[in-house]
Amino acid sequence: KHAQVTLRVTSMGNAFLHEIKIDGRKDDPITMFYLDNDLLTLTHYCDVGNRPRMTGKSLPDGKTIDFEFLDIAGDPHYHMHHSKFTMIDADHHIEEWTFMVGDKPVLAHLDLQRRN
Repeated sequence: KHAQVTLRVTSMGNAFLHEIKIDGRKDDPITMFYLDNDLLTLTHYCDVGNRPRMTGKSLPDGKTIDFEFLDIAGDPHYHMHHSKFTMIDADHHIEEWTFMVGDKPVLAHLDLQRRN
């Protein structure tokens, strides 16, 4: 399916908003990225009704941020559990998301390029 991701700085530069719209879906989940003291943190406002948080670390390649599960508000049976963002260049990045269905992971790989 076709997906459109919008990324923008918000909250007077204190947060970064990630919104994804997928063809055929009524809703569009959002993710907010922010610094919590010294931790790069994300909260994913999921379309299944929960809000997992993850903390990110830069990998040695200098282009990838890897987010590990921290905690969740809401039903944990279905939830985003891991994500990774790799910056290819200013107009291209890759997102990898792991969604847990019970104890089974479902992986999503998004290869995104800027559209002018």
